[in-house]
Amino acid sequence: MSHNSLNILTTGLSWPSLQAGGLNTYFSSISKKLAERNQVQALICSATKPDVPNSKLVILNIGNNEMALQKRKQVFQEHADQIMNQQKIDILFTHFAPYGVGPAQEAKSRGIPVVMVFHGPWSEEIKLEGQGLRHKLKTLIARNIEQKAYRLADHFVVLSEAFRDILHQKYGVPMSKISIIPGAADTQRFQPFEVFKDRVALKRSLDIPEDHTIVLTVRRLVNRMGLLQLLDAWKEVIQIHPKSILLIGGRGPLLDELNERIKLHGLVDKVKLLGFIADGDLPKYYQAADLFVVPTQNLEGFGLITVEAMASGLPVMATPVGGNREILQAFRPKMLFDSPRSEDMAKGLIRLMGQKEQWPTAEECRSHVMEKYTWEQVVKQVEAVLQQAVMNKEVRP
Repeated sequence: MSHNSLNILTTGLSWPSLQAGGLNTYFSSISKKLAERNQVQALICSATKPDVPNSKLVILNIGNNEMALQKRKQVFQEHADQIMNQQKIDILFTHFAPYGVGPAQEAKSRGIPVVMVFHGPWSEEIKLEGQGLRHKLKTLIARNIEQKAYRLADHFVVLSEAFRDILHQKYGVPMSKISIIPGAADTQRFQPFEVFKDRVALKRSLDIPEDHTIVLTVRRLVNRMGLLQLLDAWKEVIQIHPKSILLIGGRGPLLDELNERIKLHGLVDKVKLLGFIADGDLPKYYQAADLFVVPTQNLEGFGLITVEAMASGLPVMATPVGGNREILQAFRPKMLFDSPRSEDMAKGLIRLMGQKEQWPTAEECRSHVMEKYTWEQVVKQVEAVLQQAVMNKEVRP
């Protein structure tokens, strides 16, 4: 191993090909990038080992989601203990508090530095998706796990100012221990539609109307993603722009309620629920759509989906929540809704869809991503944080 190369043990949640979500997308992308110049072993909770072609990354799939949380935590700690006993690990790099807390305890007992990526307040996310005494207890347990994990970290990485503030204010982490490094898009995978190709044929292959304005969103079907509010807004939008279709990709517990809301508003012909969109099909949907919308209500840490869409040349309109506000404020402030309320989403979409000549071009969208949000840029900053954490540990008496 060269002087600047590290032996990194990293722990995540799962893998995007096995479980969709921004955390898994970030974890897989940064792990693969780090493995280009470092030795990286990644622990994930899965009964299936994902295929990662053309990568030096070593993936260790352990446990499964059928296990109780306490058992999964134990499995992660036991595997980390074995690895740290068998070889010299330079640093632990964790991404999900429940699976990171055990390995962090093992690392601290050996003097191995710990850097954690704060992807959001896990307990707050749980709190927003339910109610009742049992749910309150579940939230308290999650909060306890988070606090225990975060006390073990030497440094944190967050993807936005919004999550830096939450980590500082709600968890008491000093600002000096937090580095803001944004997420990124895979700019090779997500590219604009080539003008010489047949876009009509692409739409037909996806069963998308050829003569309508296509508005796309891809989200987990949970309350905080704002999909119910978006449907309330869409009811108003189609009164002004009737030749428009809303496509919603994703799966989750809100599916039945979304179907009911679609029927209630008479939107059966104006909204299409796509279900889970496979990795291979997602770039096609970006290229087939005319506009991407992000209706998040709470706890949007960065917005990987936003920069993926923009890398594909697709304009994005979003609520001014978390990282999306930071991404779009620096690009096109008019692409932000005034608030997350359905009334403001309706007003914003009606205005924007009537002013298509003012939309940013595919080239402008992609250029903004290439300038600020590529994995090549991000990995250099992450490596610098990891190297500094190792150096800090070495100079301590």
